[in-house]
Amino acid sequence: MKAWRKQETGFTLLEVLAAVTILSVVSLSLTAFFVHAMSYAKGNQNKTVAVHLARNALFFLEKTSFDAFNGYLGQHRILSTEGCQAIEAPDGPSQVVCADDAERTELFKATPYLWEALRPVVNGRSYAAEVTRLPPAGGDADADKEKLEKFLIPIRIRIESEGAAGGKRNSAEVEGYLTNERIR
Repeated sequence: MKAWRKQETGFTLLEVLAAVTILSVVSLSLTAFFVHAMSYAKGNQNKTVAVHLARNALFFLEKTSFDAFNGYLGQHRILSTEGCQAIEAPDGPSQVVCADDAERTELFKATPYLWEALRPVVNGRSYAAEVTRLPPAGGDADADKEKLEKFLIPIRIRIESEGAAGGKRNSAEVEGYLTNERIR
């Protein structure tokens, strides 16, 4: 019976502690990897929402009055909601008043739901869009550019999440054209 006990082997307390320590270090490094992966996935989700909202604003603007936007963007080059306030209507478009900019106020009045397209709220998070008129693309001659400007306005829509830290994951840009009703 004594011979059998001498052959009995097992782990010592020191070996068990070393194994637990190594396992803990590996687990902590994997946990950091998963936390980073979840953060990256959430950022991608925010970016996807911003891209969809920018496209939605572009599609909305493509269906609006060409002449109204051509006139406003021809003078100002940028359309934003900064400095404007909306009076929410429960069953219709908001009434928008822009301080010190009567032309922009008139544009919001003439285009129902423009405020909602440029200031969407998704899942309780507010976004703000800015529309910028781009230089005309096309031929080198000024005559060609003037002809294009009668029918196409190249624009860029930049949308950002309000209250979120800046960065590429909380904003998006989309470029497109506003087309004249005569060629739609």
